[in-house]
Amino acid sequence: MKKILLILTVLFSFTVFSQKQTNGKIYIEHPAIDIVNQFNEAYISGDLDKLRELVTDDVKVWTLRNRQANGLNWILGTSNYLSKNLINFEIKHYGGAYPDVFEYKQDDVVDVKTYELLTGYDKNTGLDLNMPRYGTYRMTAKGDRIQTLWINDDQILWQKNWDAYETSENGVIYKDHPLVTKVRLLYQSYKTGDVEKIKANYTENTIFYDVMNSGIDEFKNLEEEFAQFDNYMEMFEIVDIKESGFPDVLDYSGDGAVVISWTDITFKNKKSGNTKTVSQHIQHWFNDEGEIMREDYYFNPAQLPQ
Repeated sequence: MKKILLILTVLFSFTVFSQKQTNGKIYIEHPAIDIVNQFNEAYISGDLDKLRELVTDDVKVWTLRNRQANGLNWILGTSNYLSKNLINFEIKHYGGAYPDVFEYKQDDVVDVKTYELLTGYDKNTGLDLNMPRYGTYRMTAKGDRIQTLWINDDQILWQKNWDAYETSENGVIYKDHPLVTKVRLLYQSYKTGDVEKIKANYTENTIFYDVMNSGIDEFKNLEEEFAQFDNYMEMFEIVDIKESGFPDVLDYSGDGAVVISWTDITFKNKKSGNTKTVSQHIQHWFNDEGEIMREDYYFNPAQLPQ
């Protein structure tokens, strides 16, 4: 009896999991794709009359930005604006992707799904608006016009571009500030040549970015930075460090503070006795506790005295 029950259970499970039911077809070629291609061409060029021909009067447009559908005026308005203000404006297939047409049997609808890349830059802001754009175009029963459109693209990038039309603050710049004092004291410690005294201005988690001699975002930790510093100090001596102008504190809104400074550093070649003054631009990033968490410097070893 147990064997019979086991066999029936297996057969039932196999029957359940092997059942399939189609709900339509997928096409790689279909007249609806031509309608969508014409729509995109008209949208890019700002051909408003053509757009009116390709969509229904009560067309609905859904985007990630709006909870309520937009209508025909949204299509015409955005096409008119973007065609006139985006340079090199294109909507093209993304990589090797191509549109698919889904004919749903149960609902009796036809959807064109596209996988595209929108490109161009706004001539008013200079901002690149390059983004993936996934669209679903639902056709009318006759298949000759678009009645509903869903657009998924980068709304954060769009908002960044709209914000760029305005003048907005992102913090405060200070000429005199406690963080400026910390940077000046750091430079004073470099004059001593005492590595331990210099390192005391940083934390064990401080990272260093040698912009001109490193890969992008290729950082060194404290020990790596001062191992390199020791190698230089075997050949050179820091004679003097002078401010060029004055440091600025960029106190960003919600992102900590950065001190940018310009210095003239005089080096002496210990072997030849030659001296040379090298101009340096350095940025120090501080956390909320006033500790240096990152140092970026623009150093060209070729400028050192021979």
